[in-house]
Amino acid sequence: MEESSRYCKVCVTGGAGFIGSSLIKMLLDKGLYYVHATLRNLGDPIKVKVLKSMEGADTRLKLFEADIYNPQQFEVAIKDCQFVFHIATPLMHSPNSQYKDLIEASIGGVKSIITSCIRSGTVRRLIYTASVMAASPLKDDDTGFMDFVDENCWTPLHLPFVNSSIHKVHQCSVLLDLF
Repeated sequence: MEESSRYCKVCVTGGAGFIGSSLIKMLLDKGLYYVHATLRNLGDPIKVKVLKSMEGADTRLKLFEADIYNPQQFEVAIKDCQFVFHIATPLMHSPNSQYKDLIEASIGGVKSIITSCIRSGTVRRLIYTASVMAASPLKDDDTGFMDFVDENCWTPLHLPFVNSSIHKVHQCSVLLDLF
């Protein structure tokens, strides 16, 4: 019997980031989870050391190299997991990629993550984070952020950021509903 089979397996994409590493620490501290974490570059000794130095990491953390610009790399990290926290996002556009911009890369990554979750046959829930605008949409009159938000709340379409991305984000939302 594999040691990790005693724990609930979860995958955290973007494990080297602030939110990702904080989530990994919290999951390891609970003592109930075996964590698969993705990083853009396993050759970055500082980022790897931060994660490997966490309590429980020696027995309940496995690192995978995966980049949102190569979304198929996430499939092996997601395999056998019950939950996936998709936190990874592209920070800079790579002109050599198949995507025309950051938004398209982000959407391509989300679609690939969803596909990997479905293919796994084990993922019960996908938790997807996005921009602050997704988490705290503005009120219709632009006077501040909404007090209560759920999956039915959307940022007003007339905002500049929204004009460039909300329709693609909505496409991912529709895909998530199918999941």
